[in-house]
Amino acid sequence: MTTKDLRIIKTLQQIDRALLELLNELPFQKITVQLLCERALINRSTFYKYYTDKYDLLDRYLNKILQEFKQQVNVDFVVTNPSVTDDEHYQIPFRNFTAFVYSKRTEYLILWKASIERQPYNEMTDLVYRQILEKLLTESPELSAKHTYCELYAHLFSSNMMALIRWWLTNEDTVSIEEVQKIMHENMKKGLFYTFRHSVRDSIQ
Repeated sequence: MTTKDLRIIKTLQQIDRALLELLNELPFQKITVQLLCERALINRSTFYKYYTDKYDLLDRYLNKILQEFKQQVNVDFVVTNPSVTDDEHYQIPFRNFTAFVYSKRTEYLILWKASIERQPYNEMTDLVYRQILEKLLTESPELSAKHTYCELYAHLFSSNMMALIRWWLTNEDTVSIEEVQKIMHENMKKGLFYTFRHSVRDSIQ
């Protein structure tokens, strides 16, 4: 990587950081390119070299955040038996996911409450929902006859998972990452997971 590339990366990071800081302070409507430039310590020509306007910046920033989140989500557990969710094959990805979420806690909490048209929290929930539904229908073809039940389960688990994450990050001073991992594990093993797998399997037989 050249020195020029490093400068570009640093500049884009400064702009991202400026956007996030300002979203924590102001409604997006009141954020101007001038404010962004002042906060990022760049001039306007530099900003317009990379972005069309502040809306372009926001959309691209949110898309990047969502893509990173998507890459960390692992829903393999939805097609296994609850009795084997203790297996490291399922636990390691979840521990990695919670660690990643914790590393992004500042960004997520700011974006979830920011005064913007897009709703990042809802988009994340929908992303998890779609991944769960795809996994169920792709790896358990027999469930296609119960598509409606699969949709319900995907909605319930994605909503439950995201609600747990938001609750945890909002209460991180009193709720440990280990406690969150335990709650989700028990949910996978005995809660929604158990109810869904057995009710659907029984109805298919």
